[in-house]
Amino acid sequence: MMFVELFAPKGALSSDQRRRVAELLGALDRFVPDEDRHAGISEVFGALFHVVVHESAVWVTGGEVLEPGAPARFVVRVHVPGPWRKDMSEYVVSHTTEAVAAVAGPEAAVQVHVLGVPEGGIGLNGQVATSTRIVEMMGEPYLADLEAGKAVRDPLCGVIVPLNEDAITLEVDGAVHGFCCAGCREEYVAKLGLTG
Repeated sequence: MMFVELFAPKGALSSDQRRRVAELLGALDRFVPDEDRHAGISEVFGALFHVVVHESAVWVTGGEVLEPGAPARFVVRVHVPGPWRKDMSEYVVSHTTEAVAAVAGPEAAVQVHVLGVPEGGIGLNGQVATSTRIVEMMGEPYLADLEAGKAVRDPLCGVIVPLNEDAITLEVDGAVHGFCCAGCREEYVAKLGLTG
């Protein structure tokens, strides 16, 4: 579902630094804010989240070859499902840049590309995984809770949300609605013309 590629000039990062930046880039909390995270999302994201660090033997920028010892430059490509790209971009760019700077230093030049994989362009175990299917996968750990009334389906995106102390909810006309994230709740409130 998400694929992160970090490109660095050869020798810009030590082996330990490459490992550390990959761990930071692969940390779910960098891509799914606390208020937007629940176990179903974390489980699915974790299973479908990959990070690869590439070292380029030759790196040219501005028409000049970067020589060893020159200020480090990094390019990060983050591939996400196309329909999610716009909503995720600001957060992904910010946190990806922070992760690289935490390892390479604040002077590192970091360029981030958030690429949307077109609908039908993600394959899992030999089958096309649409955005709808990924959302279904996020809810699978909570199907029994949904049937038992201990979870509800997000009215915007369809993710099954467990009704626990951490749930993001909204009561409308006596009905409790649960949301996978604060953004879905805000959008739903706006759609209904409610306040707060």
